Amino acid sequence: MRKLAYYRARVKPLATPINLLFGVCLHWAVEGYLKGFLSKDEIAERFIEKLTKERNGKLVSMSKTKTFEVMEAIGGRLCSQFPAYYDNLGVKPVLIEGAFKMNLGDQVVMNLVIDFVGVLTRPVFGEDGQQLADVGDTVIIDWKTAAMPEGALFARAGFQLTYYWLAVTLACEKLGIKPPKLCGFAAGLKPNIRTEGSKSLQSATWLPIHWVDRTESDVLEAVDFAKVVARRIRNAEYHRAPHMAWNSPCDSNTGRCDFNGVCLEGTLEDLVLTGPSAGLTLAELV
Repeated sequence: MRKLAYYRARVKPLATPINLLFGVCLHWAVEGYLKGFLSKDEIAERFIEKLTKERNGKLVSMSKTKTFEVMEAIGGRLCSQFPAYYDNLGVKPVLIEGAFKMNLGDQVVMNLVIDFVGVLTRPVFGEDGQQLADVGDTVIIDWKTAAMPEGALFARAGFQLTYYWLAVTLACEKLGIKPPKLCGFAAGLKPNIRTEGSKSLQSATWLPIHWVDRTESDVLEAVDFAKVVARRIRNAEYHRAPHMAWNSPCDSNTGRCDFNGVCLEGTLEDLVLTGPSAGLTLAELV
């Protein structure tokens, strides 16, 4: 939604965040390995080459603590670990960076690129020892880079995986696979270190996947939300979700605000309710 807002307003950021370049290059390296273009012995080196190439000629906004050399060291370590991490997942790929296009109705078309759809080659068990999925079940994985572990709640509540779940469900018959059984984020942890020689570099590692599923109500909620977002985009109201900030919660200099006129630091003095909401108290609205 924010990317489209920048496009519509013809606004181009002056600098590219280093974390964005890092994520793009790590995805490129992972995809190359999974598709057989990069061997396990060269994936780390090729990641560093890609990061160097992507940063050339760009104004890059850096992290307060991480230099390019630190980012190269972290990414190289994660890439060198990835082949063993992937083998341990026990999945056979069906789609790698698969593109989907879903018509959700009400002039709402969603384009997705799903990092990984695979079929399990061995069962998956939860932390309590309960079997979550069996051999032959379909799983969806999204590769992430994270400064801290995201936790199971993040995987359970995120809309991103829900849209992926719907897309794979709609296409499973054509793909010749079962409907999805589990989904999750495979996150490569980026420790907060200042030098590439830091001992804390050892904590740069791939985290266990918090496997979760999706219910019918999860999918319906996500589809409803997509339709709401589409209506707001058509009305040039780009930012209504508090996690998608220009400068959260609002930018007083430009007037761009996540809450579209409802400022958290303001009062109810000028709030006027019309239509079906008229006559309701704030408690009833909540």
